[in-house]
Amino acid sequence: MKVLLYSDLHNEFDRFIPPDLTADLVILAGDIDIQARGVLWANETFQCPVIYCSGNHEAYKGHLDRTLEKMKAAAAAHVHVMENESLIWGNVRFLVGTGWTDFSATGDTVAASMACTRVMTDFKKIRADSNYRRLRPADLIAKNHATREFLSQELSRPFAGKTFVVTHHAPVVEVAGDEHDGHVSAAYYNKWHGLVDQADYWAFGHTHYSTDTVLGSCRLMSNQRGYPGEDCGFDPSKIIEIV
Repeated sequence: MKVLLYSDLHNEFDRFIPPDLTADLVILAGDIDIQARGVLWANETFQCPVIYCSGNHEAYKGHLDRTLEKMKAAAAAHVHVMENESLIWGNVRFLVGTGWTDFSATGDTVAASMACTRVMTDFKKIRADSNYRRLRPADLIAKNHATREFLSQELSRPFAGKTFVVTHHAPVVEVAGDEHDGHVSAAYYNKWHGLVDQADYWAFGHTHYSTDTVLGSCRLMSNQRGYPGEDCGFDPSKIIEIV
C-alpha cells in the first residue's frame, strides 16, 4: 500500500498544489486550512481515499466541536474526516484522533497551561461550549484524554495486520523537534510512549518539523509544509510503503 502523507499545508496562506503522484491512500494530518476549507480542497484534489485528521488550525474562527461536524458534512464520499475513529483498509488498521495536549508533557500542568494560554493563538481564535466562549486549557485536556482512551482501547485489540495511528499533535518529545522550549512546548507533544510501543506506524504534524524515524518497532513520520517561507523539511512527494 502506497500512502501519501501531508500535514500543516496551511492553505489559508498559500494554496498547495501536489505533484502528480500515484498513491493508494492520502493521509492529511491536520492544519490543511481553516474550518471546512481543507476538506473541500481534499474533495477536489484527490481521487483516491483520504484520511483527514483535524489539526488545531481547522478550528480557527470556529467552534471546537462544531467545526468537526461541518468538516464531516462537507466531505465527499472518498474523504474520511475522523476523530477518535478507526478505519480498516486492506490489511491496515488506521486509528485517528487529533490528540491535542493535556499540558503535562513538561512536568507541570498548571505552569504549562498558563504559559500556553498566554502565547498560543488557539486561545484567541477557537470558541467552545454552548455559549461560544473562548477556549480554555480544560477543553483541550478533555479532548486529549478522550483520544488517549480511544487509542489505548483500540491498540489493545488484537489485529492481524499493521496498525497506523494518525494524530495532529506529536505523540512523544523525541520526534517533536526543538522549535519550542519551556512549558510552551507542552502544547506540541504528548508523552505517549506506551501507545507508540503498540503501533507499527504513526503519522503526525503540528510541530513544523518533518521527520521519519523509528522508535522501538514503530515508524514515526511527519511531513509538514509550514508557513510561507518556513523550512520544515517538507517533501511534496512523501510516499510511505506499507508492507
